Amino acid sequence: MGDLAQTTVQTALRAAIARFHQAGIDSPTLTARLLLAAALNKPREWLVAHNDDPLDAAQDNTFERLVARALAHEPLAYLLGRREFYGLEFIIDPRALIPRPETEMLVERALALLRAPLQDNDPQSEAGCVDAIDVGTGSGAIAIAIAKHAPGARLAATDISAEALEVARVNAAQHGVADRIAFAQADLLDNTPYRARVITANLPYVTTAEIEALPPEIQAHEPRAALDGGVDGLALVRRLLSQLPAHLLPGGAAFFEIGASQGPAALRAAAELLPSARVRLDKDLAGLDRVLSVVTPN
Repeated sequence: MGDLAQTTVQTALRAAIARFHQAGIDSPTLTARLLLAAALNKPREWLVAHNDDPLDAAQDNTFERLVARALAHEPLAYLLGRREFYGLEFIIDPRALIPRPETEMLVERALALLRAPLQDNDPQSEAGCVDAIDVGTGSGAIAIAIAKHAPGARLAATDISAEALEVARVNAAQHGVADRIAFAQADLLDNTPYRARVITANLPYVTTAEIEALPPEIQAHEPRAALDGGVDGLALVRRLLSQLPAHLLPGGAAFFEIGASQGPAALRAAAELLPSARVRLDKDLAGLDRVLSVVTPN
């Protein structure tokens, strides 16, 4: 980052911000501050009072490596190794998709149902029954957030990626809920014994054609298998809808995150595959279709 004798917190930040501006990196000042705080292993607020503190050679090199990765459009969450979701901090790396704020709707819907009283006898004594199943769990963010806010709940979480499940297990242990979440490598719910009152699913829903137009931070760095939802983005949603009768308990609900333009097609798919279920769309804070809800009859 320049002459080591002259590299201070302030000069390092100025140089990085200028490079980020030139490269068109989003939020260049915030990005530079977050990366320098990470390189120094200090809170971001610490930088404000230490403008003139010098960087030693190791700190300078660490910061330069992070800046270079940011200039290559690697997502900030991967650079920092963490991301906040539903008020919790998760370890994040390229083995799993980065959790997004809109996905918190799935947690809210699941918790609302889990907190409602059961209408019939509790089926939890049945083999394979859990309170909730998170399908395509990735980093485990949805399942872990549910477990943290529903302390008595038992969950199952599946993913086709063994690498993503490694991340999820670390996060579950970090948040003290590993003993209440059964993680399983599976293609959706194929060959799994689980049945639940609630199923959540943030499955890949980007169309294959749209992937090529995604920002480089997503297209080049996040796992493609966690993005590609097929020709219309709903291939995996349809497959999981067809599996619901075997895995969703009577009176239960499944919540799917979908793309903003996919609402009508998702509703049609759910109505065709599950004609006796009640289906609806919920909008996000931007007023866009975001969650497909499927409620089975009692």
